[in-house]
Amino acid sequence: MNLLDVTLVIMTISIIPCLYRILVGPTLPDRLVGLDAMTLVMVVFLGVYSYVKESPFFLDAALVLSIITFVGTIAVAKYLDTGEVF
Repeated sequence: MNLLDVTLVIMTISIIPCLYRILVGPTLPDRLVGLDAMTLVMVVFLGVYSYVKESPFFLDAALVLSIITFVGTIAVAKYLDTGEVF
């Protein structure tokens, strides 16, 4: 087992606290931060997995996931702040 495999296992385990924050978070912003952190872990996981498998397709998925997460987080944060998205 090499260092990149250990990294993938650690990234998989690090999703558990994010899921806990999403499910138990007392407020909606806490759940949003948990979701944002979980998708960040997933993007890094896809990047490392892409390097391990030597396939650029996982990098495309990571890029799309990060863009969607960024736009979604901004939209929800604006909605929580002002009550409207646009």
